[in-house]
Amino acid sequence: MPLNNQNPLAQLHDIITPSAPSFWPPAPLYWLLLIISIVLITGAIYLYKRVKSERQKYQMALSKLQQLKDEGADFIALNKLVKGVALLYFPRQQVASLHGEQWFDFLHTYSERPLFGSKPLFLQRLYNNRDQSCASDDFEQVKIWIKKLPQQIKKQQKECKNNV
Repeated sequence: MPLNNQNPLAQLHDIITPSAPSFWPPAPLYWLLLIISIVLITGAIYLYKRVKSERQKYQMALSKLQQLKDEGADFIALNKLVKGVALLYFPRQQVASLHGEQWFDFLHTYSERPLFGSKPLFLQRLYNNRDQSCASDDFEQVKIWIKKLPQQIKKQQKECKNNV
């Protein structure tokens, strides 16, 4: 039985403070943010490498073209460069076996404007040993073709999807 002169609050114990919350496991929102961040960083790295690879292909082709122009290369060497560039962008089985008219048609499929003139002229320049010199216009056409090739590929792929 409590004494009348005793303070009832004196019987209370001190307040027990809760322990500090643990940082582990994080809340679901933080897991979601972590996953989104990893996906975004991975995607950015992938896109950066892809753009860098495309830029390297482009720069390599243009530097080789300039080298051929400086050397005064013949039409055969220029055609080899064009085929090499095509092999960078297309599967080997699609491009490597093309020659003559098929090669000309392939080039014009992925060209915004005529490349190397008409088909008979192209074939004559390609297979006639006497007329293998290149005009400066040939180098300029190839330069434009190299620059526009990625856009033409996308355009052709879009047209194929629309036709299906």
